Amino acid sequence: MSTNLDRYARDLDRLLRVSRAMTGERDLLRLLDLILEAAKELLTADRCSLFVVDQATGELWTSIAQHSGTIRLPRGKGIAGTVAETAAVINIPEAYADERFDRGNDERSGYRTRSILALPLVSHESRVVGVLQALNKDGGPFDEYDQQIALALCSQAAVAVDTAQLIERDMERQRLARDMELANKIQQSLLPRTPASLPGWRFAHWQQPCDATGGDYHDYLIGDDMVDLVVGDVSGHGLGAAMMMSTARASLRALYQGGLAPGLLLERLNALLEADMAEDCFMTMALCRLGSDGAVRYASAGHEPPMIYREAGRRFDELDSTGLMLGVVNDADYDELALTR
Repeated sequence: MSTNLDRYARDLDRLLRVSRAMTGERDLLRLLDLILEAAKELLTADRCSLFVVDQATGELWTSIAQHSGTIRLPRGKGIAGTVAETAAVINIPEAYADERFDRGNDERSGYRTRSILALPLVSHESRVVGVLQALNKDGGPFDEYDQQIALALCSQAAVAVDTAQLIERDMERQRLARDMELANKIQQSLLPRTPASLPGWRFAHWQQPCDATGGDYHDYLIGDDMVDLVVGDVSGHGLGAAMMMSTARASLRALYQGGLAPGLLLERLNALLEADMAEDCFMTMALCRLGSDGAVRYASAGHEPPMIYREAGRRFDELDSTGLMLGVVNDADYDELALTR
């Protein structure tokens, strides 16, 4: 009886110490390491792993799996996945006699799993935020006392892990907000500040993105006795679209120095973008070349149809697309049309 009381007092002191340490730790990975060391000591286990539930994907992951490396597994699969799904404790005295145990890890690593104790980390919102898994207790299977002391640790750990994740998400949100603000400043600096000037023409422009930043694009390319009006849009929104817009702008301006015709400009630009764009990304663009003599030539890569207002008939005409969206295939052709006033 005295021995049990001594063990209880010793373990309670350990729990209090680790609880204070967890309260002051805000880095998630260091926190997981702290919890694992406490669990290994309290349960006299050979190995411990702490799986964290990714609330976005439902997966369980651990970058702190002692001697086993990083592991990811679906929620509901395996011992840890089942605990995450059911929020119930699983105590297996003989692993190889339990059909839920996957021997694959043992076979790959050469390790022999004998006993398993897996417990949920349940937040104050009754949400499973992680799973603690201990293997091979020194001296035999995990008993009822081990379960109770481990549940006490998990109760404290759940609050600490949940808090650390909230802080991590908030820091990521702040970082993303700073990145978006910077991207917006860069993007706005790339857009023309004043309209172009060409005898016989008047120009005006206005642009308002729906997000802080995105792939909306317009530009004036100024040549000898001509101005090219360019309007484009990258699929999606946010930082990635803004960066692709910047790439397209730089590539188009470089190509323009060669004096290429509108259709050939889009062909060359498409070949450059297709090499860098992801499979689910594309860009639309309309390019209209205006001459000081009144000539108008036009090419479009899948963009929303521009409109021409005809003063004589008091009507708007829509211009059809002359080719595929940019970045879809690398050998697309783009016809160009000569427009009449």
